[in-house]
Amino acid sequence: MKYNFIKFSSLFLIVVFLLSYNHSFAKKKKKKSKSKPKTTIISSKKDSIIVKPVLVDIESSTENKDVDGILWFAKKQLGTPYKYASADPKNGGLDCSGFLYYVFQHFKISVPRSSKDYMNFGKSVSKNEAQKGDVIVFTGTDSNTKVGGHVGLVLENDNGNITFIHGSSGKANGVTISKLSEGYYTQRFLKIVRVIK
Repeated sequence: MKYNFIKFSSLFLIVVFLLSYNHSFAKKKKKKSKSKPKTTIISSKKDSIIVKPVLVDIESSTENKDVDGILWFAKKQLGTPYKYASADPKNGGLDCSGFLYYVFQHFKISVPRSSKDYMNFGKSVSKNEAQKGDVIVFTGTDSNTKVGGHVGLVLENDNGNITFIHGSSGKANGVTISKLSEGYYTQRFLKIVRVIK
């Protein structure tokens, strides 16, 4: 009887040991799997989009510039508030010459920072010869003073009917699109300047 009890006790201890060993082994295994780094693959529509960069020649020469790219970048500034003496929208806005300076500098094209300096810059062309990307120069608010006081960028010339984008301090109070045929601009018009060859 004593022998059977010892045998039974030994057997019982072995079973308990095996069960507890198995249980602690399983726990360790679970802990290990928790600490393993997980690799998650997330697929999104963004990952599947192939973005084709717009190639733009950004050498210091103004030859063969991507005029459409320049106009696209200029139009991206539509609605930027007018801010006197600013050539960076991060400063809270752009003035008229600051707008042109900001756009052309983005493409590494050197242009004057001041409207009046366009009077002796680039190549003068007639209204009929004006092309997209040319600079249109106006007087300031006093149309009798024939000095550059306002500038814009030609978007389109439909037989002399010129549309331009500019930083306006008027009603629009920011970057906007206007037509030369509007009386206010017709009276103040001075010249067209080609800065992109």
